[in-house]
Amino acid sequence: MPLTNSINLPNDLQILIWDIEESLEELSKNIKLTAEDLNRLKKRKKVINQKGFFVIRKLFLYAEINPTSLFYNSMGAPVLKSGKKLSISHSKTVAGIAYGSKTLGFDLECYREKIINIAPRFLNPQEDFAINGEAVIEKLTLIWTAKEALFKALQQAGIIFSEQLLVAPFEWGVKSGSAKVFISNQIFHFSLKFIVEKTYCGTLAISNNP
Repeated sequence: MPLTNSINLPNDLQILIWDIEESLEELSKNIKLTAEDLNRLKKRKKVINQKGFFVIRKLFLYAEINPTSLFYNSMGAPVLKSGKKLSISHSKTVAGIAYGSKTLGFDLECYREKIINIAPRFLNPQEDFAINGEAVIEKLTLIWTAKEALFKALQQAGIIFSEQLLVAPFEWGVKSGSAKVFISNQIFHFSLKFIVEKTYCGTLAISNNP
């Protein structure tokens, strides 16, 4: 299946998402890889991760992003030489990119029951709304994607998800939210764009700070 979702947002922001149903052979067809790409691909031993890698390259074509203009920083995050911001994510059967002129982070995650077991590692006590009522797995997964997106936007090591990242309460199914980040006695504010689908969800975190 080709590109399945293209979301245009204010301030030159765009999200592209691809549901992965093709074979590895189909996905790798007509994709030219740089030396850096080949090195990164060799580290992906599982076919599912290799598929995600090639889908991201296909999304680059849609976004007119030249792979030769891309490098990775010390955090392992993609950086465009143009200065435009880029964030990448893939999870099992879905992959996507977000890019624009503002500081951002993007994450996708398929729903899995194990999120309940690992929730204490990332959930703040003020986020207990996620474990009450219906759609617990879905709400926890969405909070996880929000915090992963925030982490990608921050580009700072050592962030404690359960203490420093706080997602404001939301009703399941809404399209937007907000979050706060606490670092060194400072509070940073982010807007959240939620993506909610039957098998996965995702979040685009956009900085509201100067």
